[in-house]
Amino acid sequence: MSVLLVASHGPGAGKTSVAAGLATLIARDGVSVSVCKPLSPAGRTDPDAVYFAQSFRGGVAVASGDDPASLDAAASAVRSLSGISEHTLVEVANPVAGSGAASPITAGLVERLSARVIAVFGYGGDLTAVAASSAVAPLGDSLAGVIVNQTPRYRAAAASRLLEELATAGIPAAASLPEDRSMLSLTMNQLERQLGGHWELEPADGDEWIDRFLIGGNIMDSGEGYFGRYAHQAVITRAERPDIQMASLMQDTRCLVLTGGSRPTEYIRVEAAKRDVPVLLVDSGTVATADAIGDLAGAVVPHHPHKADRMADLLAERINLADLLA
Repeated sequence: MSVLLVASHGPGAGKTSVAAGLATLIARDGVSVSVCKPLSPAGRTDPDAVYFAQSFRGGVAVASGDDPASLDAAASAVRSLSGISEHTLVEVANPVAGSGAASPITAGLVERLSARVIAVFGYGGDLTAVAASSAVAPLGDSLAGVIVNQTPRYRAAAASRLLEELATAGIPAAASLPEDRSMLSLTMNQLERQLGGHWELEPADGDEWIDRFLIGGNIMDSGEGYFGRYAHQAVITRAERPDIQMASLMQDTRCLVLTGGSRPTEYIRVEAAKRDVPVLLVDSGTVATADAIGDLAGAVVPHHPHKADRMADLLAERINLADLLA
């Protein structure tokens, strides 16, 4: 059994998404793989660990500390997966204090499992080759590669230069992964909870996702030109605008968010039901609702199959999987 640890320099870098994407990519070749997060301050209720247990045949967290006994328990939990998987990916919990990618937790698991490490860095203006190199240097030969995640499109060239500088310094540089709409998507259920709305027409599947939001106002484009640009979109407009609602229903709209607290017309209800488009009613105005959606970044979670598939696609285009698993 090979063990690959997925660690990061800090929380929010995307370890969970990368681990799930790597597992999905490995499984596409018909190779058995498990993912787990055996150490977590949140213990057995850690949502990442639960997600891995349910979706990737991994166990939930077994310990919450970074002491030798906790590390021994975590290593034992990882070894228990050897009977069901050829490869095991382990998300390393970020320590409360101290270094991230090369933390004592990472070092302790490397020693106990003879594991290699993928170091994930979230892109930021202060991320330099010197800083990344210093963060991973203690890992030595156990470092399998560095992934720079969530790179804005306009910073792609800078991220590529950073990876080149790391490679020149002898640090294995795996890939730069772009920011991606699918990875930032919300489910219907999350949208309802975050906006405090209620369904006029409920979704058939509350886990269906939305990755774009369009404002339906006094637009100059045609309905097809404006609302037909994207898949997986929600349209936000006043309940009193059936013209805009109908124009959006004619395109690939996944959800209507109607503002102002009123109900839609009977005609819109019939057409939305016919096209299986759920309708969410909120009391706030359109501008306030759009502002609230702009603040939903904290509600985004990686625990969805389509996100694992999308991350696998992004990784497949940019990494040499055999090198990481060697």
